[in-house]
Parts: sequence; structure tokens; C-alpha cells
Amino acid sequence: MNKLDFLKELTVYLQDLSSQEQEEIIQDFEEHFEMGRAEGKTDEEIVRSLGSPQQIANELQSTQQFEKAQVNHSEQSHLRRTGIIIGLFFFNLIIVLGPSVGIAGIILAAWVTAFSFVAQLLIAGVQWIIHPESFYLFELFTSITFAGSGLFIFIAANYITNAFIRLFSKYIGFNVRLVKGESHS
Repeated sequence: MNKLDFLKELTVYLQDLSSQEQEEIIQDFEEHFEMGRAEGKTDEEIVRSLGSPQQIANELQSTQQFEKAQVNHSEQSHLRRTGIIIGLFFFNLIIVLGPSVGIAGIILAAWVTAFSFVAQLLIAGVQWIIHPESFYLFELFTSITFAGSGLFIFIAANYITNAFIRLFSKYIGFNVRLVKGESHS
């Protein structure tokens, strides 16, 4: 079998592919024949080294189908990710945002309360310095009580803040893994 017979037979078996793909494949094999001839091989030797045109066509078509399936899977993956992102956006907006803002408000209120309770001792001290004649020991002991309560609230607010940050970070990580399509562990 010579070059022309090989290429004609190959073209017959490649009819399922687009004309552009057929032209590229035929051009590649023409170059293969030219390189073989440059090495001093005959057309028959080149054909034997290449194999059956039908087998080559089958392999090329299966490769083309595999590549098309990968592209199609990639498009489906992008559509799936887009759907997940849109769904997560609305879920987070409707379900997660309200409670998160509420919890953040409670945490902020706890920090402000703790600070104001501790600052009460400082305010009482300043009042004692500015107006010592109107300062009563009851105010001092009340300020000390508020300051002690403020320190306990600081400790609780710190614990709650760290717990909320850890929980929120895990939730963000879950969202990222869901969008990437990774398993949840």
C-alpha cells in the first residue's frame, strides 16, 4: 500500500469527524510520510510502521470522543459550580446572614458592656479627684463591683468571640469545599 491508498482509506474511516479534524489528521500523516521518505524509507515501510488505517481512525475517534467528553464534563462542572454559588448566595443571604448579624450584635454588646463596666471604676476615680467632697464610699464599692463584673464579661465575650470566629471559619471553609466539589470531612 502506498501513501495515496493509505490516506484515501484513512479518510474513509475518518468520516465521523468534522472536515477540519479530518484535514488536520491527513496533514499530520502526510508530514509523517515526508519525514519517513527523508529517512530513506519506502511508502510500504512507512505504512507497516503506522499500522492499519482503520485501527488508526478508531483510536483517533475514541481520543476525540474522550476529549469532547472532558470538555462537556468541564462545561457541566462550570454550570454546576455556578448553580452552587447562586444557591449558596441566596441561602447565606436569607438563612445565615440574619442570625450571624444578630450574634455579632450580641457579641459587640457584650464587649461594650464589659468595657463600660470596667471604665466605671476609672470614672469613679476621676469623680473622686475632681469632686472629693461629693464622693461617697458607696460609689467606690459599686464601681469596684461593676469593674469585677466587667472583667468576667470580658472573659466571656472573649470566649464567645473566639468560638464564633472558629464556627464562622468552618462554615466559610464548608462553602469553599462545596463550590470546589470536594468531599466534606
